[in-house]
Amino acid sequence: MSALALLPFQTAFDPPQQAEGSLDPLGLYSIADALGVRLAPGVRERQSKPRYLTLALAGFAVCQGALQELGSQKRLPAWLVFEWLVVQSLVRRFAGTPDLQGIPGRDKVAECLRRGEPVCASNYLKTPSVFGFHGIYRVLGVKVGLFDADGNPLERGRRVLQAWQQDQQLAGFLNGEGPGRDLRRGIEKTVRAGLESGHMAAPGSDISAWIAAHLNPHRPASMERDVLWSTLTQSDALRGEYAALLTDATGQADWQNAADSEAAYHESLLNRASLPMRHLLRTIRAFERLARLLTDAFDEARWNMSQEGRPVTAGWIAGGACVQRASREGAAALRDALLLLGEVDPVARVRAESSLSWVGEPVNASEFAAHLLAHHERVQRAKPPNGKRPWFDTFGDGRIGIRPAYEPKEFAPAEGEYVHAYRTRPIWSFAIDLGRARVTEAVA
Repeated sequence: MSALALLPFQTAFDPPQQAEGSLDPLGLYSIADALGVRLAPGVRERQSKPRYLTLALAGFAVCQGALQELGSQKRLPAWLVFEWLVVQSLVRRFAGTPDLQGIPGRDKVAECLRRGEPVCASNYLKTPSVFGFHGIYRVLGVKVGLFDADGNPLERGRRVLQAWQQDQQLAGFLNGEGPGRDLRRGIEKTVRAGLESGHMAAPGSDISAWIAAHLNPHRPASMERDVLWSTLTQSDALRGEYAALLTDATGQADWQNAADSEAAYHESLLNRASLPMRHLLRTIRAFERLARLLTDAFDEARWNMSQEGRPVTAGWIAGGACVQRASREGAAALRDALLLLGEVDPVARVRAESSLSWVGEPVNASEFAAHLLAHHERVQRAKPPNGKRPWFDTFGDGRIGIRPAYEPKEFAPAEGEYVHAYRTRPIWSFAIDLGRARVTEAVA
């Protein structure tokens, strides 16, 4: 995928999902994400439908050569015009049906259709290389070897397309003669027109019908499922082992019995996983123990401040049970996490030690509360591009008040549960879609 593909486009107003830096208030996510990347490279929590890899491959196959060159001339990636075509076709064909659920960009496209506007860079997703289906699945496609960073299909990607072509009875899509050749030519013609005009007008009914029939992201067929699963599981040892453990009979039962708790599921894996996997899981569990102590203390402080309804002191915050627990157990939790991080990911260890060294200092609960809030302020100040406001206001006399936007609606400690997610949910969704697992109503 070229550098041009990573450029944002000016778009119609799109209300921000998170105002004022309201994600990751304690700066813990980057460490958790580094561990998740080691466990399942390329897999992200927002992924769920592995067939988007096939959709991307089909587009890259069509958009090579002359279309790719035309896109460079027009400063509009050909893959993006293909994405407009696919999403618009799916929205037109599946409006009001379950098959429309979860398709990236569907709301933007539906609004364009409602207003009678063609889809273009200014009314589609703000950053399609991140939030469109190509963007969401690009890193995974590269990591598993389906296509390179410039979007050129590789040998594994060609095997996926060959399986898809055979399942769909579209001989000729990749080369030669057959019904697939007509589909490809129709898509090429439509994408070329979109590149020339800079927008995607309503595609012909035949093209829309073909795309809905053969590129529905919810409906991979048998050979394609097999090749996608083998690609996902054979291209990285830990990702493959994690998927295999999740989809054998024991793993399926354990995950469903865990009721969506990765902490409980990981505990069940410790006696079955390989030594490298066990070591990584223990590191995750140690880091999440630390993250849970800090997060529960921070959320409890927000809750108690919101219930008090007036500014309070750090000493008052220290009366919370979670703050007291974190002040007692935080130093040991940090020590254990740093020890294991140093063996698994030295860079993450340095990051954790630099940011969280204050947790290891011997302090009372009141001092711990003050350090926790100061840590949150540092995290917010460091957020790009110019820092973010903290979630609370500090008054001249040193008292603290929670800002209304960050008052929690409820609070309950979640001792023993992870703060962050570690890829089990997307891999489970992949397994369901690709016929490797099934949901059971009652698990023994």
